[in-house]
Amino acid sequence: MLILDLTDGIDSVSEATMLANTGLAHDSVAVLFNNKPVSTAIEEEGLSPVKSCDMLKTAGSGCQSDRRGNGFLFATEIPVIGVNAASLWLLAGCFFCFCASAQALAPVPVRTQTLAESAIYPESAAPAVVVSLNDAPIAAQIEALVVDVPVRVGDTVKAGAILVKLACKDFELEQSRLKAERQAIQARLELAQWQLKQAETLSAQQTLPEEQVQEKRSQLAVLRGDLAAHGASIEITDRQIAHCTVNAPFPGVVTARLIAVGQFAAQGTALVRLLDITRPEVSAQVPSRETDALRQAKLLLFDHDGKHYPLSLRAVLPTIHTETGTQEARLDFTERHSDPGAAGRLIWQEGVPHVPAEYLVQRDGQLGVFIMNEGKAHFHALPGSQSGRPAAISLSPETQLIVTGQFGLSEGADVKAEPMKGR
Repeated sequence: MLILDLTDGIDSVSEATMLANTGLAHDSVAVLFNNKPVSTAIEEEGLSPVKSCDMLKTAGSGCQSDRRGNGFLFATEIPVIGVNAASLWLLAGCFFCFCASAQALAPVPVRTQTLAESAIYPESAAPAVVVSLNDAPIAAQIEALVVDVPVRVGDTVKAGAILVKLACKDFELEQSRLKAERQAIQARLELAQWQLKQAETLSAQQTLPEEQVQEKRSQLAVLRGDLAAHGASIEITDRQIAHCTVNAPFPGVVTARLIAVGQFAAQGTALVRLLDITRPEVSAQVPSRETDALRQAKLLLFDHDGKHYPLSLRAVLPTIHTETGTQEARLDFTERHSDPGAAGRLIWQEGVPHVPAEYLVQRDGQLGVFIMNEGKAHFHALPGSQSGRPAAISLSPETQLIVTGQFGLSEGADVKAEPMKGR
């Protein structure tokens, strides 16, 4: 223990007290004033012991005469060195340099975790709705009178089921007329073929001019064209007759009857609305900045009415909505599915490991984390990270992250790790 006598160069108790409070009052240094402990000098000035303690604001609590530091040691126990103020300040500077060097050499205690232990996989969400691949009005393909609508709203129908029946008598009569004309053309065609054969025979005997033979050939070609045209007309009427019965193009549920019996349906008139419930998918509006994370997500769910439905990503549309800054994503149900029209949330869990926001520190204008390697602290910047949000990291799972004490560290600082299990 070193005792310093401040008698020379110190004019007042207040100045001695100030020096005692600068840090010279250390466990290895005691301060005297006029050969008396500073506390005694304060009391002789007429101050109470409580006031004495208040003036001496040193480490620890209580003022006891056997306490070391600030002149609370008996001078008879330890050699006294008399110094003036200038020498005292020089000694104080040396003392502080020594303390600073000792502190610089001591490793900083920290706590660490492996990246595998501390990594989190943040969840994100976006509004979503279940849509059907087929939800359309079924229209008439011919002009006819509606004679029957055998389905009602809410009926579940199979593919090919009859939805509407249209009057078909006019098309059937037209088909009969065309078939009769075709028979007449066929008869004329057979006659023309026979006449051409006879004309060719007479032409070979040089008893008939060649022009008449060519005329017979032309008549036969015209009849063959008429026969082909009538055949096409008959096929058209066949299709029109088939369209007199409107069938379900896919299995689904009738959601609306748009026409009634007795109404005239023009070509293209909507008759019923049919919703396909066998092939629903999810449409979600995802912020464009998060589409990459959505593509790499290891878990995709549709949340509706407290239930979760697993999904798989099918496509992300390349168009960004100007008003909202979002892109539409389409996802398929992988197991059971929700009903079309259900509104909920798309939830995805990112597949890239992230470090919690509380582990991030800022150095040289960059956010990152401190890692420990061979007893040294090294700053690892995480470009693109944001304050207050978990940051993606691509280090080895065995990397030791400094999770406690990182805010006071600098690059290359000596650290003493205290591994922390769990979170």
